[in-house]
Amino acid sequence: MIKLPLTAILLVVSQITNAQITISGKITDHIQKPLPYATIGLLQNNSRINNAVSDSNGNYQFRNVKAGIYTLNYKFVAYRDTFFKVSIHADTSINVQLKSAQMLSEVVIKAKKPIFQRELDRFRFNVAETDLAIGNNIWDVLEKTPLVTTSEDGSVQISGTTGAIVYINNKKKVLTGTALKSYLSGLPSDNLEAIEVITTPSSQYEAEGGAGIINIVTKKNKEEGLIGNVSLSTRQTAVNSEAGSIYLNERSGNWNVYSTVYMGNRSRKPVTDRDIFFPVESSTSIIRRSIHSDNQYQELYPGASVGADYQVNKKNVIGLLFDYSGDWHKETRNATSRDFYTGLDSLSKTNNKDNVNSQTYALNVNYQGKLDSSGKTLSVDYDALAYRSKYNSNSYTTELDALTGEPLYNVSTFRTASPQNINNQSIKADFDWPVSKKGNLGFGAKSSFSKIRNTFLFENQAPDNVWIADPDKSNNFRYQENINSMYGNFSYKMSTVWSYQLGVRLENTVAKGWLEEQQVVNRNYTNIFPTAFVKMTTKKKGSYVLAVTSRITRPGYWDLNPFRTYTTDQAYFTGNPYLNPVKYYRQELSHSLNGKLGSLTLQLAASQTIGEIYALPYSSGDTIINRKTNYGNKYSYSATASYNNQLNTWWRFSGTVVTGYVASRGEYANNILINNNTLQLILSTNQTFTISKKAGLSSTLIINNSFPGTIVNTRIGNRLDTEIRLRKKAGPFNITLSAQDLLKSNQDRYNYTLGELHIRDNYYNDTRSVALALTYNFGKQTVKDKRDRDTGSQDVKGRLI
Repeated sequence: MIKLPLTAILLVVSQITNAQITISGKITDHIQKPLPYATIGLLQNNSRINNAVSDSNGNYQFRNVKAGIYTLNYKFVAYRDTFFKVSIHADTSINVQLKSAQMLSEVVIKAKKPIFQRELDRFRFNVAETDLAIGNNIWDVLEKTPLVTTSEDGSVQISGTTGAIVYINNKKKVLTGTALKSYLSGLPSDNLEAIEVITTPSSQYEAEGGAGIINIVTKKNKEEGLIGNVSLSTRQTAVNSEAGSIYLNERSGNWNVYSTVYMGNRSRKPVTDRDIFFPVESSTSIIRRSIHSDNQYQELYPGASVGADYQVNKKNVIGLLFDYSGDWHKETRNATSRDFYTGLDSLSKTNNKDNVNSQTYALNVNYQGKLDSSGKTLSVDYDALAYRSKYNSNSYTTELDALTGEPLYNVSTFRTASPQNINNQSIKADFDWPVSKKGNLGFGAKSSFSKIRNTFLFENQAPDNVWIADPDKSNNFRYQENINSMYGNFSYKMSTVWSYQLGVRLENTVAKGWLEEQQVVNRNYTNIFPTAFVKMTTKKKGSYVLAVTSRITRPGYWDLNPFRTYTTDQAYFTGNPYLNPVKYYRQELSHSLNGKLGSLTLQLAASQTIGEIYALPYSSGDTIINRKTNYGNKYSYSATASYNNQLNTWWRFSGTVVTGYVASRGEYANNILINNNTLQLILSTNQTFTISKKAGLSSTLIINNSFPGTIVNTRIGNRLDTEIRLRKKAGPFNITLSAQDLLKSNQDRYNYTLGELHIRDNYYNDTRSVALALTYNFGKQTVKDKRDRDTGSQDVKGRLI
C-alpha cells in the first residue's frame, strides 16, 4: 500500500505539463432568468480561440483551457456586446447578469480554492473543497488532516509534537483529552469550511499549546436570506451508527441568526491486545502477562447551538452565541488475562461496565466597533464554559481454569465513580490601530479563571452485596487556575518585497491544587513569549517567511485528575496532579510558490521542547500503571513539502510529505534512561477524480501513511489510513458512498522499553467501514452579497502584510 501514494506522485510529474482548466458559468437577465443561446467568445491577445453557446438554462463551458490571461466576449440579441478580462489559473466559474438596458449588472467569479494553502503563520486544509466534510464528524476529519496526529486518549499532535490547542472559529476550547475528543466527535462536519494548522502563532494568540494551534473554521453566510442544509448518514463497522443534523442561517437587514441541531448514535467494537514482559526478580515472580480485550460501546451525542449578530450601525456589531453538547456513553469491556510463571499459568477474566455521561455549555458575548475612519478597531469577548461529567464503572474479575477456561472463583469485585466539574470564565479585549499606510499596531489583554473539581470513589464489594469505600484508593482533587495576559504586535511593510512583524506576550499564571484538602500544587509564575516574522515576496520566486516563536503547554485538566480507569484489577490509567508546564521554542522557514505547474509549499523547522509531558507505563509489583510525566526534553527537526494542482480537467491532486529527525533525552520512574534518536516520515495524499461533470459524479481517494519511529522509549508501528469516496451531486442533493480502512491497516501499535520492563500494545478501533450520507442544501444560494463583518474573536489572525 505504500507504493500507491508514490505512484500518484510519479503520475503528477508526467501530467504537470498537460494541466488543463475549465471555464464555466451562467448568463442571466436582470431578473435572474437564464438567457439561452447566448454566444460567448474566448479571446487571447486579440485572437479568438474558441466559441461557446449557452444552453436552455443559460450555462456555458470552455474545456481544456491553458492557464493565462483571457478576454470573454458575451453577445445576445438586444444586449450590448460585453467584454470581461480575467486571469485564469484554476477551474473558474464566471456568472454574468445582463440588463435590458444593455448594461453589465454583475459579474461573480468563483475560483476553486486549492485543497492545501500555506499562509503566513499556518497551513490551511480547505475541507469544503473535498468530499471529506460530508457525513463525518469533526474528529474524523481531524484524523485525516495533514501534519496532525490524534490518539485514542484524545491527545493531538502537530508534526509529532504534543500539546496542540484546539480553537473553533478562533475561540479556544478549554477541553482537553477524552473530553475534547468526545466533544469534537459529536460535531457534524457538513458545515466545515477548513482546518488551519498554525505552527507559528503570533503573540496575539494565547501562549498555550507547545505544538501550536488547530483552528476549526466553519462556513459563514455573507448573503441576505435563508440558507441551510440537512444531513443524514449511516456507517457500518462491526456494528451500525447513525447521525443527523440541521443547519439554518437567516441574514436579514441588520440581523444574522444561525443555529445547528444534531443527534447521533455511534457504536463500535474496538479490540486491544497487550503483552507485558516483567523483569524476573525470583523463581516465583511473574514472567509475562498477555491481555486480550474485546470492547463494545454505544454513544448518543445530542447537541445544539444558536447565535445572533446585530449590526447596530455601520461601525458597531454585537453578537451572542450559545452552544450545548451532550454525550451518553455505555461500554462493556471484557479482558482475558493470562499470567505466565515458571512451570504454571494463571488465567482470569475481567468484565468492566462503564457508564459515562457529560454535558458542555458554552456562552460567548462579543462586540466589535470601528472607532474612526482610519481603521481603529476595538473587539471585546466574554466567554463562559461549564463542563459536567459522570464516570461510573463496575469491575468483576474471575479466576479461570488455565486449561479449560471454566470459571473457578471470584477474585475481586469493585466499582468506581469519578464525577468532574469544570467552570471557566474569560474576558479579552483587542485593539487594532493602523498607524500608517505601511504599519499596523495591535495590542490587547485577557483574563481567564478556571475551577476544576474531581472526586474519585473506589468501593469494594463485601458479602451481602454491601459496598465499602477504600480510603487508600479514593480521593478528592480541586484545582484553580488564573491566567492574566497582555500582548503587543507591530507589523510593517517596508517595500513590495519586504515586510515584518514583531510581537511579545506577557502571561502570569497562578495555579493551586488540593488533594484530599492538602495543597499539592502552588505555582505563581510569569513568562514572556516573543515572536518575530520576516517575509520576502517576489513575483518569480514566490514568498519566503522566517518565523521564531516561543510558547508554553500547561497540563490538561484531565491529565491532572488523579482518578483511575481500570483495564483489569492489575492495570489502570491515572492522572498526575504534579505535572509541570512545558516550554516550547520553534524556528521555521517556509517558501510558497504558485504558478502554472501548481502550488508548492516547503517548510524547514526546528523545535525544542523542555520538560515534555508523555504517557509511559511502569510496574508496581505485578500491577501496570500508565501515568503522564515530565520525562525530559525533545529536539525535533523537520522538512515538509505540500503540492496541489489541477492536473487535468478530471483530476485534482494534493499531497504532503513530512520528514524529520527527533531526539528524546530524559529520565523516567526508577532511573530509567531515555536517550532515543529516530527518523520520521509521513506521506499523505487527497485526490479527486471527476467521473462525469454533467452527471455530477466524482470520486475521492485519501491515503495517510505514518512510517515506524521511536519516541521517548516507545516504538510506534506503521499506520496506514485509507478512504475511498463516491459522490453524486444532483441539484441541492449530495449523496456520498464511502469505504474506510478496507485493509484493516489503521491500527495503533506501540512497543515500550523501560529498563527490564517491556510492553507491546496493539489497538484496533473498529475503523473498517462503509458509510452512506445524504445532504440537502436549501435557501437562496445565489443572492447578492449584502454585507459581512467579523466578530471580535475572529480578528486574532496574524496581520503580516
